[in-house]
Amino acid sequence: MYPSSVLLALLALLGACTSQVPAVTEPRDRKAGNEHTSGASPLPVQSIRYGRYTLVSTEPSAEQRDLLAQIIDVSIPPALNPTVQDAMRHVLQRSGYSLCPINARLKVLFTRPLPAVHYRLGPLALRNALEVLAGPAWQLLADDVGRAVCFRQLSLDNGSASPATPLQPEARP
Repeated sequence: MYPSSVLLALLALLGACTSQVPAVTEPRDRKAGNEHTSGASPLPVQSIRYGRYTLVSTEPSAEQRDLLAQIIDVSIPPALNPTVQDAMRHVLQRSGYSLCPINARLKVLFTRPLPAVHYRLGPLALRNALEVLAGPAWQLLADDVGRAVCFRQLSLDNGSASPATPLQPEARP
Protein backbone atom coordinates (compact mmCIF):
# COMPACT_ATOMS: atom_id res chain seq x y z
CA MET A 1 0.00 0.00 0.00
CA TYR A 2 2.86 2.36 0.79
CA PRO A 3 4.52 2.13 -2.67
CA SER A 4 1.27 2.85 -4.51
CA SER A 5 0.62 6.04 -2.52
CA VAL A 6 4.16 7.22 -3.23
CA LEU A 7 3.69 6.42 -6.90
CA LEU A 8 0.39 8.29 -6.93
CA ALA A 9 1.96 11.35 -5.26
CA LEU A 10 4.85 11.26 -7.74
CA LEU A 11 2.45 11.14 -10.70
CA ALA A 12 0.48 14.07 -9.27
CA LEU A 13 3.68 16.12 -8.95
CA LEU A 14 4.78 15.29 -12.48
CA GLY A 15 1.37 16.19 -13.82
CA ALA A 16 1.51 19.58 -12.11
CA CYS A 17 4.94 20.32 -13.61
CA THR A 18 3.76 19.81 -17.17
CA SER A 19 0.59 21.88 -17.04
CA GLN A 20 0.57 25.00 -19.20
CA VAL A 21 -0.46 28.41 -17.92
CA PRO A 22 -2.21 30.53 -20.56
CA ALA A 23 -1.19 34.15 -21.13
CA VAL A 24 -2.79 36.49 -18.60
CA THR A 25 -4.59 39.53 -19.90
CA GLU A 26 -5.59 42.54 -17.86
CA PRO A 27 -7.38 45.71 -18.94
CA ARG A 28 -5.21 48.78 -19.44
CA ASP A 29 -5.20 51.44 -16.77
CA ARG A 30 -7.36 54.33 -18.02
CA LYS A 31 -5.68 56.75 -15.59
CA ALA A 32 -2.33 56.16 -17.28
CA GLY A 33 -3.48 57.95 -20.43
CA ASN A 34 -4.41 54.84 -22.41
CA GLU A 35 -7.95 55.94 -23.16
CA HIS A 36 -9.37 55.31 -26.58
CA THR A 37 -11.20 58.18 -28.23
CA SER A 38 -13.19 55.91 -30.54
CA GLY A 39 -15.14 54.42 -27.63
CA ALA A 40 -13.77 50.95 -28.37
CA SER A 41 -12.94 48.65 -25.50
CA PRO A 42 -9.38 48.96 -24.19
CA LEU A 43 -6.72 46.61 -25.52
CA PRO A 44 -5.60 43.95 -23.06
CA VAL A 45 -2.17 44.15 -21.50
CA GLN A 46 -0.34 40.93 -22.30
CA SER A 47 1.71 39.09 -19.76
CA ILE A 48 3.76 36.21 -21.01
CA ARG A 49 5.49 33.36 -19.29
CA TYR A 50 9.21 34.06 -19.02
CA GLY A 51 11.02 31.15 -17.53
CA ARG A 52 9.34 28.60 -15.34
CA TYR A 53 7.68 30.72 -12.65
CA THR A 54 7.73 34.29 -13.93
CA LEU A 55 5.04 36.23 -15.75
CA VAL A 56 6.22 39.48 -17.36
CA SER A 57 4.31 42.32 -18.92
CA THR A 58 4.87 43.09 -22.59
CA GLU A 59 4.23 46.81 -22.01
CA PRO A 60 7.21 49.21 -22.25
CA SER A 61 8.57 50.53 -18.95
CA ALA A 62 8.31 54.20 -17.93
CA GLU A 63 12.04 54.63 -18.68
CA GLN A 64 11.53 53.28 -22.20
CA ARG A 65 8.71 55.76 -22.80
CA ASP A 66 10.47 58.79 -21.25
CA LEU A 67 14.21 58.54 -21.89
CA LEU A 68 15.05 61.31 -19.41
CA ALA A 69 13.43 59.21 -16.65
CA GLN A 70 15.95 56.38 -17.06
CA ILE A 71 17.97 55.66 -13.95
CA ILE A 72 21.72 56.17 -14.25
CA ASP A 73 24.66 55.50 -11.98
CA VAL A 74 27.88 57.02 -13.35
CA SER A 75 31.36 57.94 -12.26
CA ILE A 76 33.18 60.64 -14.18
CA PRO A 77 36.82 59.67 -14.71
CA PRO A 78 38.97 62.18 -12.76
CA ALA A 79 41.77 61.79 -15.30
CA LEU A 80 39.69 63.81 -17.76
CA ASN A 81 40.00 66.92 -15.59
CA PRO A 82 36.41 67.43 -16.72
CA THR A 83 34.37 70.53 -17.27
CA VAL A 84 30.61 70.59 -16.74
CA GLN A 85 30.20 70.03 -20.49
CA ASP A 86 32.48 66.94 -20.41
CA ALA A 87 30.48 65.51 -17.50
CA MET A 88 27.17 66.12 -19.27
CA ARG A 89 28.44 64.40 -22.41
CA HIS A 90 29.60 61.46 -20.31
CA VAL A 91 26.23 61.21 -18.55
CA LEU A 92 24.36 61.38 -21.88
CA GLN A 93 26.34 58.52 -23.45
CA ARG A 94 23.99 55.72 -24.56
CA SER A 95 20.95 57.70 -23.34
CA GLY A 96 19.64 58.59 -26.78
CA TYR A 97 20.15 62.32 -26.13
CA SER A 98 22.94 64.76 -26.96
CA LEU A 99 23.83 68.29 -25.85
CA CYS A 100 22.60 71.21 -27.88
CA PRO A 101 25.18 73.31 -29.73
CA ILE A 102 27.15 75.65 -27.49
CA ASN A 103 26.48 79.40 -27.64
CA ALA A 104 27.92 82.36 -25.73
CA ARG A 105 25.45 82.02 -22.82
CA LEU A 106 26.02 78.27 -22.46
CA LYS A 107 29.78 78.80 -22.52
CA VAL A 108 29.45 80.27 -19.01
CA LEU A 109 28.10 76.94 -17.76
CA PHE A 110 29.93 74.48 -19.99
CA THR A 111 33.46 75.79 -19.38
CA ARG A 112 33.23 75.63 -15.57
CA PRO A 113 35.34 72.94 -13.91
CA LEU A 114 33.30 70.06 -12.56
CA PRO A 115 32.91 70.21 -8.77
CA ALA A 116 34.41 67.20 -6.98
CA VAL A 117 31.03 66.26 -5.51
CA HIS A 118 29.70 65.67 -9.05
CA TYR A 119 32.31 63.07 -10.03
CA ARG A 120 29.92 60.35 -8.79
CA LEU A 121 26.20 60.57 -9.64
CA GLY A 122 23.46 58.08 -9.01
CA PRO A 123 21.49 56.15 -8.89
CA LEU A 124 19.10 58.86 -10.05
CA ALA A 125 17.02 59.80 -13.08
CA LEU A 126 18.92 61.20 -16.07
CA ARG A 127 16.85 64.41 -15.91
CA ASN A 128 17.84 64.93 -12.26
CA ALA A 129 21.52 64.21 -12.96
CA LEU A 130 21.60 66.87 -15.69
CA GLU A 131 19.88 69.38 -13.40
CA VAL A 132 22.39 68.64 -10.63
CA LEU A 133 25.33 69.13 -13.01
CA ALA A 134 23.92 72.43 -14.29
CA GLY A 135 23.06 73.78 -10.86
CA PRO A 136 20.16 75.89 -9.63
CA ALA A 137 20.87 78.83 -11.95
CA TRP A 138 19.96 76.83 -15.06
CA GLN A 139 16.72 75.34 -16.38
CA LEU A 140 16.84 72.09 -18.35
CA LEU A 141 15.16 72.26 -21.77
CA ALA A 142 14.57 69.01 -23.64
CA ASP A 143 13.92 68.73 -27.36
CA ASP A 144 12.20 65.35 -27.57
CA VAL A 145 11.97 65.48 -31.37
CA GLY A 146 15.70 66.08 -31.92
CA ARG A 147 16.61 64.28 -28.67
CA ALA A 148 18.80 67.11 -27.47
CA VAL A 149 19.09 68.77 -24.09
CA CYS A 150 19.93 72.40 -23.53
CA PHE A 151 19.89 74.85 -20.66
CA ARG A 152 18.52 78.34 -20.13
CA GLN A 153 19.95 80.65 -17.50
CA LEU A 154 17.48 81.77 -14.84
CA SER A 155 17.34 85.42 -13.85
CA LEU A 156 18.59 86.21 -10.36
CA ASP A 157 15.61 88.25 -9.16
CA ASN A 158 12.60 85.93 -9.48
CA GLY A 159 13.96 82.58 -10.64
CA SER A 160 12.10 82.76 -13.95
CA ALA A 161 13.74 81.43 -17.06
CA SER A 162 15.14 84.40 -18.90
CA PRO A 163 18.61 85.36 -20.03
CA ALA A 164 20.60 87.11 -17.34
CA THR A 165 23.97 88.73 -17.45
CA PRO A 166 26.52 86.43 -15.86
CA LEU A 167 28.51 87.60 -12.87
CA GLN A 168 32.17 88.02 -13.60
CA PRO A 169 34.44 85.68 -11.64
CA GLU A 170 36.79 87.27 -9.16
CA ALA A 171 40.18 88.14 -10.50
CA ARG A 172 42.80 85.95 -8.92
CA PRO A 173 46.19 87.40 -8.07
